[in-house]
Parts: sequence; C-alpha cells; structure tokens
Amino acid sequence: MADNVMTEEVGKNPGLFQRIARPFIAGLLAVFPLVLTLGVVYWLAKFIRDLLGPKSDFGRVLGSIGLQFVTSNIVAYLIGLGVALALIYLLGLLVEAGMKNRWNALVDTIMKRVPLVSTVYDTSKKLIRMFDQKGESEMRAMSPVLCYFGGEGGTAVLALMPNEQPIHLGGFTYRAVLIPTAPIPFGGALLYVPADWVKPVDFAVDGLFNVYMTMGVTSPDYLQPRLAPRA
Repeated sequence: MADNVMTEEVGKNPGLFQRIARPFIAGLLAVFPLVLTLGVVYWLAKFIRDLLGPKSDFGRVLGSIGLQFVTSNIVAYLIGLGVALALIYLLGLLVEAGMKNRWNALVDTIMKRVPLVSTVYDTSKKLIRMFDQKGESEMRAMSPVLCYFGGEGGTAVLALMPNEQPIHLGGFTYRAVLIPTAPIPFGGALLYVPADWVKPVDFAVDGLFNVYMTMGVTSPDYLQPRLAPRA
C-alpha cells in the first residue's frame, strides 16, 4: 500500500528536467509553423536568386545589356531585368492579340529539330499547360491518394496521383504516383504502383502539402476522421 502511495506522489511531482522540458517543447511547437514557413520562403528566394540573380548566368546577360547605359553593375542588372520584363509583356500582348498559334508553331519547329532539346521542350510544354487557363481540367485531375504497399493493411504512403489514366505493364495495371519529401514537398520519387494498392482520399492537394510540410503532425486532421474503424 505504501509503495502505491509513493508511486502516485512521484507521478504527480515531475522532475526538474520535465518541468524545464515542457515549456521548451510548448514554445517549439508554437514557433514551428513560423520557422517552417520562413524556411520554405527562404528556399524559394534562394532558388530564384541562383537562377535569375545578378551573379547567375542569366543575370550576367541582363547586366551586359544595362552596362551599355550605366557603369554600376546593380543598376545595369535592374535595367536589363526591366528590358526583359518589358519584352515578355510585349510578347504576352501579341499572344493575346491572336499570335499564340503562330508563336507556338515557330518555336515548335525550331525546338523539335534537336533531339534532346525537343524532349525537354515537350515536357516543359505539358507542365505549363497544366497551369494554363485551358488546362484547369488537368490540374483538377491531380489528386492525393493513399498507396498501401502490399495491399490494404500494409504500409500506407500519402502520394499525389497526376491523373487517373492507368498504366499497363507486363499484363498488370499500375497507377503513376508522386511521393513528395518532407518538410519541403517540392521533390520526391515517381513510382508505378499496382492499381489495387491506390485508394483516393477526400481532401484536396493543399491537404497533402499541409501534411508533408508539418512532417505528419497534421495527419490526424486529414486522415484519422476518414479511416474506417477497426473490426
């Protein structure tokens, strides 16, 4: 009896480490969404800077345009960037005025003459078409799914299915799925999974990104209420 009383008292009086750890964990959880958001924004900004910044190859080309008018490298880059944006805007006006088909035909003719370049160009066109107003149906075709490796009851992985069109390989039916990485779901792996292993979920793509960017913390918010109860 005395041993039980002592055990209850120890449980009610946490040690020094627990008293220090609890506020720290609470603060860490409170600041995590902000830190994660800033990390993603920083990653995107760094990617854009490395691709288009003044020290990138493209940035040096823009700077060479501006150096025709000024001597400052920064000002020259800004002038070159302004010229590039103006040309893009002018091209957009021409496309909207009815020259889209002619422009696409001209670029297609040039790009498809080079074997490797033509492959990259075709892939880029398909990606851009997904974000075009006329490609909204293709965007809606992308849906989050659960992949049960080994069948239902096996390991479940939250993935993105680009479209519902099945893939037939060796007499079997597969689905193409993209499995992102956490916590920045802008990379990952492309897998062809047996069609019977792929099951739809009833939330949108933003839910998939939410789960991955929180490293699974919000999984119960999206998955648990929708899981069938165990027998």
